[in-house]
Amino acid sequence: MATFLNLLVNLWRLLRNTYARLFRKSPDYVVLEVGGSLSEFEARVGFLRRRLTPGPSGPSLEGLRGRLDRISADGRCRGVVLRVQSMDAGWAALEELRNEISLFRERGGRVVAYLVEPDTRDYYLACAADEVFATPVSTLNVLGLRTKVNFLKDALRKVGVEAEVVAVSPYKSAGDTLTRNDFSDEAREQAERLLDGRFGELVDAVSRGRNMSPEEVEQKIDGAPYGALAAYAEGLLDGACYEDELPERLGAEGERARLEEWGSARKSLAIPYRKARRRKIGVVSLSGTIVRGRSRRLPVPVPLLGVEQAGSESVVGALRVAEKNRRVAAVLFHVDSRGGDALASDLIWREVQRIAAKKPVVVLMGDAAASGGYYVAAPASHVVARRTTITGSIGVVITRPVTAGLYEKLGINPVAIERGARSGLLDASHSPGPDEIEVLHDQLAFFYDGFKDRVSKGRNLAVDSLESLAGGRVWSGAEALEHGLVDETGGYRAAFEKACELAGIEADASEAPLKISPPGTGRPMPGEPTENAAETARTLIQALFGLRKVAVWATLPYEISDGW
Repeated sequence: MATFLNLLVNLWRLLRNTYARLFRKSPDYVVLEVGGSLSEFEARVGFLRRRLTPGPSGPSLEGLRGRLDRISADGRCRGVVLRVQSMDAGWAALEELRNEISLFRERGGRVVAYLVEPDTRDYYLACAADEVFATPVSTLNVLGLRTKVNFLKDALRKVGVEAEVVAVSPYKSAGDTLTRNDFSDEAREQAERLLDGRFGELVDAVSRGRNMSPEEVEQKIDGAPYGALAAYAEGLLDGACYEDELPERLGAEGERARLEEWGSARKSLAIPYRKARRRKIGVVSLSGTIVRGRSRRLPVPVPLLGVEQAGSESVVGALRVAEKNRRVAAVLFHVDSRGGDALASDLIWREVQRIAAKKPVVVLMGDAAASGGYYVAAPASHVVARRTTITGSIGVVITRPVTAGLYEKLGINPVAIERGARSGLLDASHSPGPDEIEVLHDQLAFFYDGFKDRVSKGRNLAVDSLESLAGGRVWSGAEALEHGLVDETGGYRAAFEKACELAGIEADASEAPLKISPPGTGRPMPGEPTENAAETARTLIQALFGLRKVAVWATLPYEISDGW
């Protein structure tokens, strides 16, 4: 039956493609919007939710990859114009799209980047194109990179709240935001090393894209910002023009080039034929802070929790669906997380370990797969990271809130009657005593030893050699490859092809994989928005109340951003 339906689909596509070839003229250039967060995959949401709740902004990497492949396969268009604006994507996502642009150019297509109000991320992406243009009155804000951390110690003290944090080493600095007013020496050294590495990637990309020496590029960055005309004079742009002038600029032999938006241009492009496959690659996605329960999205960022939350219940459910689905020959497990709750991470780790013994599991790391995000990736059959992925951070911290000052400010006098020497261990209304601190250290050692054991077995690394890589130390994807923490650096295509290889099926990156959702009606995939305002409020309250408890965290404290 499936073969017959596939035959009908391909017959319809044959008729449709023939009509498009005969009666529709393809444009010279297809205009593609590039902006927003560049999520890895297209969001699958229902009709009402798509209109009533906000989802990831802008196109996805999956969508842009498919569009570039389709334009390239059609063969009649000269190239694409990428209209780059309002970019809010992480560096690994930009790296992935740069690779897709390079592949499109290798296939003979021309790529033109058109910048509206470019910053460092926009320009890093644009330098993968053949030519770069910007609006005449725009400013090229290629200001460099910076790491910024909001330390909350004094802010918490003003409301009478403190935190007791126990960490495996000074490098595991996730709790520093609650207990310090500045970086520790170890955290600063680590942040500067990561920043240097990413800055080097930026300089190299601009150097190759604009045919400048690295020294020249650094000088240009130090001299930024530039008006569009000044940027052109500095060799950073190929021209400054309004968008309606592009057809003339891109024309050949005195004729204006025909530009069409994707929505219109796709009607003239051939649709690829579908292959009948009984076995496919299944995709499970983990995006956001790892928490217990179901996945959710908070309306505002919360310390340690962020906005997107990947619930262990939802992720485990999706993994089990992939395991039981006979059509799924291998699982491509996409992980984009700075970590989170240690217990929730362990529950997901167990499923990955168990399923990997039955079906290949290939991890594709996003912008970050660190701490808890690395924990869940460790038992996979194969791990692929982008060069700029933040990974590692093997270690945990325990946060123990102390609200005695808040109680005093509010005039509350807590009095407890206890049975059991440690019955008040988790009571935040008093500071922990020496015995309680010792208990927290014991708990920390238990989780940390377990973390190292899982990495040691999953990555086939000796525990003794692992110690120098652990202790909360954070690595780029390129560094992680050198240390054996990942198997290769690459993107979606590399991970997909490896999954096909391990599953013993033919690799065809143009084929859409099966996207696996958690079982049950109305359960969102990790990172999708919650259903309504009432649920959003409940989710936020639950998150805030969850911070009152003693918790073991496997998470990162900071991110690398643009120069603003």
